[in-house]
Amino acid sequence: MRFLWLMLRFLYNYSLAILWGILMLLLMGLPSSDLPNTNYFEGFDKLAHCGFFFVFTTLLLRGGILQGKGRGSKFKTFFIVLIITSALAFGTEAIQLYFSFGRMADWWDIFADYMGIGMALLSYLLLHQRKQAY
Repeated sequence: MRFLWLMLRFLYNYSLAILWGILMLLLMGLPSSDLPNTNYFEGFDKLAHCGFFFVFTTLLLRGGILQGKGRGSKFKTFFIVLIITSALAFGTEAIQLYFSFGRMADWWDIFADYMGIGMALLSYLLLHQRKQAY
């Protein structure tokens, strides 16, 4: 029973990050012909990648803070989130390269992904203060 409770708590804490990750996989895996025209300006695609990964990283960090009740190790959370977001950044490009028609993988997309990841992680390091155990 305790395992079930811990699993439900984990899913609840990370639910927004999980939903956002699924949305990202769906949008980045769709063929470009199924997406609306997004050529608002040159580089809009890179801005979208940066924004998607900034939000995803922020939601993962939020889940980590909730899961640790604000007392978790800042650097452990940092590195776990970095590994997960890195895997998703390369995974989305692999999906675009091997499984999506009309889309292509691009190293600049991964660079934009890491810009969003880096902005969120830097904000976390600078702004998050752990709760003190009493």
